[in-house]
Amino acid sequence: MTGEPNAKITATQKNDDGRWYYVITINGEESAKVGPYETEEEALAAGQKSAESSSV
Repeated sequence: MTGEPNAKITATQKNDDGRWYYVITINGEESAKVGPYETEEEALAAGQKSAESSSV
């Protein structure tokens, strides 16, 4: 998973544009929404990559 034991990546879709954004939650604190991405899978993959690179 990620280097952070309490990190969770979620993808959300905004109603106004239908595009996907990811949010990283660490120890109960959410990051800003990052995106947009065309699909939920792309958003989750980008969030995972971001979480891994920030934990190095």
